[in-house]
Amino acid sequence: MREYTIRLYWIAACLVGGFTILCVSGWFLVIDGSAYDSILVTTLRWLPVLTGAFLVFFGFYLIRKPIPESPEEFFYDPDPGDQ
Repeated sequence: MREYTIRLYWIAACLVGGFTILCVSGWFLVIDGSAYDSILVTTLRWLPVLTGAFLVFFGFYLIRKPIPESPEEFFYDPDPGDQ
């Protein structure tokens, strides 16, 4: 049960944090940007947007990843043919 709770916290943090970063940085940094900015400034403006997108995708990855019942299943997956 503890593994599910920890995973839920990580998923919530990634999704909420990622969407927040996307919305705030997308509005203030990218939309309010200037066409006369240098390449460095443009790259720095897009860095939080990419970080937010990465966090959202990582949150969805954690949703799809299965949680093993016991810690041994992280490292050893018994082959059904061996039994």
